[in-house]
Amino acid sequence: MTKYRLIKFDTAFSYKDYKTFDCNNEMINTFVQRSLKKRVKKHLSQAYVLLEDDIFVGFYTLDTFAITRDMFETEQKPSALPPVVPVIKLGMLAVDKKIQGQGIGKRLLRDALLKVAEISELAGCAGIYLLAEKDAVVFYESLGFICIKPGTPSPMFLSIGQVLDIVD
Repeated sequence: MTKYRLIKFDTAFSYKDYKTFDCNNEMINTFVQRSLKKRVKKHLSQAYVLLEDDIFVGFYTLDTFAITRDMFETEQKPSALPPVVPVIKLGMLAVDKKIQGQGIGKRLLRDALLKVAEISELAGCAGIYLLAEKDAVVFYESLGFICIKPGTPSPMFLSIGQVLDIVD
């Protein structure tokens, strides 16, 4: 029976199949293989990895970040935002192509939202922000994210109120 574990990324540990991770996105694959460990070591990101029987099969990263109120070029703009909006950025989220289509991405995102809720209790933030590739926009919209500005990748946002509603 397959056993999944989601753990905080440990830069001192050597994960099985870490260097051969393939999510069908070359940019993300390259990030995992060349940059993930460096970013975490420098405290620029925090990463959480999904292990399947101790094999690296998925991950996501969270960063502190800020966007400007002017970035919201949408009618769904949250009200009363300060000029500089503190957010948590979902830098990357990916699942190995061998296990895609099983709802694992949603499970990783739910865990990320739980962490954003915890962070908001400690430091405050307006929500979660990400840049979605074209083929991921529908996935994030189905979970309540809004596109805040046209572009590729698409800047998307989910307010902290919505985050708290989802995780409760």
